Amino acid sequence: MTTRTVTCYIAVCDLCGNTSHYEGFTPHLDTAEEAIQYAVDSGFDERSGWTLTLDGVLVCDQVKDTAHEDAHAAAGKRMSDCAMAVTFPRP
Repeated sequence: MTTRTVTCYIAVCDLCGNTSHYEGFTPHLDTAEEAIQYAVDSGFDERSGWTLTLDGVLVCDQVKDTAHEDAHAAAGKRMSDCAMAVTFPRP
């Protein structure tokens, strides 16, 4: 049996170290950019998902604390009582 080393990328929250667990697995992607984009785009609905801040900090939607809430708020999102969802302000 032959094996080889394969490099893959997963999204990791810069604040708490959580990884992106969707539908029972952590997606492994080919590039760092794909992993980040997947995490940001893969919410349960249009109000949820990870945040990539303007200064490049990747923040999960799985933990509700001041640091996470502040990062989402700076991006124009507000975390609900359920940390798995954020809401966008209406213009």
